[in-house]
Amino acid sequence: MKETVTKGLRKQLIEACLAKQRLLVADFRARMRTLTEAEGLGNEESFESADVARRSANVDEINTLNSQLEFALQELSVLEQLQTTEQVERRSAALGAIVVTDLTTFFISTSIEQFQVDGTTYIGISTQSPIFKQMENKKKGDSFRFHEKCM
Repeated sequence: MKETVTKGLRKQLIEACLAKQRLLVADFRARMRTLTEAEGLGNEESFESADVARRSANVDEINTLNSQLEFALQELSVLEQLQTTEQVERRSAALGAIVVTDLTTFFISTSIEQFQVDGTTYIGISTQSPIFKQMENKKKGDSFRFHEKCM
């Protein structure tokens, strides 16, 4: 594990993650709005079985989306809290750390798909992820194993 980063880089990473997370939240909200408006949920004028089944499926999808939205909002909150500590140096793998390995570079924050900052690809991982559990508290120069790979 290697970590040599500037504090400005951490700020850029947080901003990139915030942008992705805000877009995800907006997408969930837009899909929920579309479903509720298109189906007129709460306005049960038609009781034909096909209409009722479609509405039921939409209610299930809305409930699923709502759960996903709540999780996305929690992760957004974590990222917003990270902004307040962006200048704090991390000496080990912990929330807010940038972990550089021979295989990839991780940003310990929230689960974020691959993203790029200044031409470098990063993967956002949460402190709940299995890979984080393997690297937790490791310091620069330490190694860890994940899926039979030494990092």
